[in-house]
Amino acid sequence: MTDDASDPIRRQRVLVVDDEVDIGDSLRDLLEAELEIDVVVATSGPDALTLLEKEAVDLIITDYRMPGMTGLEFLAAAQKIAPGSARMLITAYPDLDIALKAINLEGVHNFLVKPFDPDVVVENVFSILRARRADELRARAFARSLDAMRHELGRRT
Repeated sequence: MTDDASDPIRRQRVLVVDDEVDIGDSLRDLLEAELEIDVVVATSGPDALTLLEKEAVDLIITDYRMPGMTGLEFLAAAQKIAPGSARMLITAYPDLDIALKAINLEGVHNFLVKPFDPDVVVENVFSILRARRADELRARAFARSLDAMRHELGRRT
Protein backbone atom coordinates (compact mmCIF):
# COMPACT_ATOMS: atom_id res chain seq x y z
CA MET A 1 0.00 0.00 0.00
CA THR A 2 1.33 3.41 -0.87
CA ASP A 3 1.04 6.49 1.29
CA ASP A 4 -0.91 8.43 -1.33
CA ALA A 5 -4.55 8.42 -0.23
CA SER A 6 -5.65 9.15 -3.81
CA ASP A 7 -4.28 5.83 -5.12
CA PRO A 8 -6.93 3.32 -6.06
CA ILE A 9 -7.32 0.48 -3.61
CA ARG A 10 -5.46 -2.55 -4.89
CA ARG A 11 -6.94 -6.02 -4.99
CA GLN A 12 -6.08 -7.94 -1.85
CA ARG A 13 -3.44 -10.66 -2.10
CA VAL A 14 -2.85 -13.83 -0.09
CA LEU A 15 0.36 -15.86 -0.02
CA VAL A 16 -0.06 -19.60 0.60
CA VAL A 17 3.07 -21.51 1.62
CA ASP A 18 2.85 -25.30 1.66
CA ASP A 19 5.31 -27.93 0.47
CA GLU A 20 2.37 -30.07 -0.63
CA VAL A 21 1.61 -28.66 -4.07
CA ASP A 22 -1.96 -30.01 -4.10
CA ILE A 23 -2.77 -28.23 -0.81
CA GLY A 24 -1.39 -24.91 -2.08
CA ASP A 25 -3.22 -25.23 -5.39
CA SER A 26 -6.46 -26.26 -3.67
CA LEU A 27 -6.32 -23.28 -1.32
CA ARG A 28 -5.62 -20.94 -4.23
CA ASP A 29 -8.53 -22.34 -6.25
CA LEU A 30 -10.89 -22.21 -3.26
CA LEU A 31 -10.02 -18.67 -2.19
CA GLU A 32 -10.00 -17.20 -5.69
CA ALA A 33 -13.36 -18.83 -6.43
CA GLU A 34 -15.01 -17.65 -3.21
CA LEU A 35 -13.39 -14.25 -2.67
CA GLU A 36 -12.35 -11.51 -5.07
CA ILE A 37 -8.64 -11.77 -4.24
CA ASP A 38 -5.35 -12.81 -5.79
CA VAL A 39 -3.55 -15.82 -4.35
CA VAL A 40 0.10 -16.66 -4.92
CA VAL A 41 1.54 -20.02 -3.88
CA ALA A 42 5.05 -20.98 -2.78
CA THR A 43 6.21 -24.50 -1.96
CA SER A 44 8.92 -23.55 0.56
CA GLY A 45 9.79 -20.87 3.08
CA PRO A 46 12.76 -19.55 1.06
CA ASP A 47 10.65 -19.32 -2.12
CA ALA A 48 7.95 -17.48 -0.18
CA LEU A 49 10.48 -15.01 1.24
CA THR A 50 11.63 -14.25 -2.30
CA LEU A 51 8.00 -13.60 -3.30
CA LEU A 52 7.50 -11.31 -0.31
CA GLU A 53 10.48 -9.21 -1.36
CA LYS A 54 8.77 -8.59 -4.72
CA GLU A 55 5.07 -8.38 -3.83
CA ALA A 56 2.95 -6.98 -1.03
CA VAL A 57 0.55 -9.44 0.55
CA ASP A 58 -2.28 -8.87 2.98
CA LEU A 59 -2.31 -12.36 4.46
CA ILE A 60 0.19 -15.18 4.72
CA ILE A 61 -1.15 -18.72 5.16
CA THR A 62 1.61 -21.19 5.90
CA ASP A 63 1.91 -24.84 6.76
CA TYR A 64 3.84 -25.61 9.93
CA ARG A 65 5.81 -28.68 8.84
CA MET A 66 7.89 -28.07 5.75
CA PRO A 67 11.35 -29.33 4.86
CA GLY A 68 14.22 -26.96 5.64
CA MET A 69 12.18 -24.29 7.43
CA THR A 70 9.15 -24.64 9.68
CA GLY A 71 6.17 -22.37 9.28
CA LEU A 72 7.14 -20.51 12.46
CA GLU A 73 10.70 -20.00 11.21
CA PHE A 74 9.28 -18.72 7.94
CA LEU A 75 6.89 -16.34 9.73
CA ALA A 76 9.74 -14.94 11.84
CA ALA A 77 11.73 -14.19 8.66
CA ALA A 78 8.61 -12.90 6.87
CA GLN A 79 7.96 -10.46 9.73
CA LYS A 80 11.14 -8.59 8.75
CA ILE A 81 10.07 -8.29 5.10
CA ALA A 82 6.31 -7.87 5.45
CA PRO A 83 5.58 -6.76 9.02
CA GLY A 84 2.06 -5.60 8.18
CA SER A 85 0.84 -8.88 6.71
CA ALA A 86 -1.67 -10.91 8.71
CA ARG A 87 -0.65 -14.49 9.41
CA MET A 88 -2.45 -17.85 9.55
CA LEU A 89 -0.83 -21.20 10.39
CA ILE A 90 -2.13 -24.57 9.20
CA THR A 91 -0.92 -27.95 10.36
CA ALA A 92 -1.79 -31.62 10.31
CA TYR A 93 -0.06 -32.02 13.69
CA PRO A 94 -1.98 -29.99 16.29
CA ASP A 95 0.16 -29.18 19.30
CA LEU A 96 -0.62 -26.71 22.06
CA ASP A 97 3.01 -25.57 22.29
CA ILE A 98 3.11 -24.80 18.55
CA ALA A 99 -0.20 -22.95 18.76
CA LEU A 100 0.99 -20.84 21.70
CA LYS A 101 4.28 -19.99 19.96
CA ALA A 102 2.40 -19.15 16.76
CA ILE A 103 0.06 -16.77 18.54
CA ASN A 104 2.45 -15.26 21.08
CA LEU A 105 5.71 -15.06 19.15
CA GLU A 106 4.66 -14.74 15.53
CA GLY A 107 1.34 -12.90 15.87
CA VAL A 108 -0.64 -15.59 14.07
CA HIS A 109 -4.29 -14.59 13.71
CA ASN A 110 -5.66 -18.09 13.13
CA PHE A 111 -4.47 -21.63 13.67
CA LEU A 112 -6.20 -24.26 11.52
CA VAL A 113 -5.81 -28.03 11.67
CA LYS A 114 -5.71 -30.22 8.55
CA PRO A 115 -7.90 -31.56 7.17
CA PHE A 116 -9.78 -28.29 7.37
CA ASP A 117 -13.30 -27.41 6.39
CA PRO A 118 -13.17 -25.23 3.24
CA ASP A 119 -16.02 -23.07 4.56
CA VAL A 120 -14.07 -22.38 7.75
CA VAL A 121 -10.98 -21.41 5.76
CA VAL A 122 -12.97 -19.04 3.54
CA GLU A 123 -14.74 -17.55 6.56
CA ASN A 124 -11.45 -16.95 8.41
CA VAL A 125 -9.69 -15.47 5.39
CA PHE A 126 -12.69 -13.25 4.60
CA SER A 127 -12.80 -11.99 8.19
CA ILE A 128 -9.09 -11.17 8.28
CA LEU A 129 -9.12 -9.45 4.88
CA ARG A 130 -12.31 -7.50 5.67
CA ALA A 131 -10.70 -6.14 8.86
CA ARG A 132 -7.53 -5.22 6.96
CA ARG A 133 -9.57 -3.44 4.25
CA ALA A 134 -11.53 -1.51 6.90
CA ASP A 135 -8.25 -0.43 8.55
CA GLU A 136 -6.89 0.64 5.16
CA LEU A 137 -10.01 2.67 4.36
CA ARG A 138 -9.92 4.36 7.79
CA ALA A 139 -6.26 5.25 7.29
CA ARG A 140 -7.01 6.71 3.86
CA ALA A 141 -9.93 8.73 5.22
CA PHE A 142 -7.74 10.04 8.04
CA ALA A 143 -5.00 10.98 5.56
CA ARG A 144 -7.53 12.84 3.40
CA SER A 145 -8.80 14.70 6.47
CA LEU A 146 -5.26 15.69 7.43
CA ASP A 147 -4.56 16.85 3.89
CA ALA A 148 -7.74 18.94 3.88
CA MET A 149 -6.81 20.50 7.23
CA ARG A 150 -3.27 21.29 6.02
CA HIS A 151 -4.69 22.81 2.85
CA GLU A 152 -7.13 24.94 4.86
CA LEU A 153 -4.39 26.07 7.27
CA GLY A 154 -2.11 26.90 4.36
CA ARG A 155 -4.87 28.90 2.70
CA ARG A 156 -5.45 30.91 5.87
CA THR A 157 -1.82 31.92 6.31
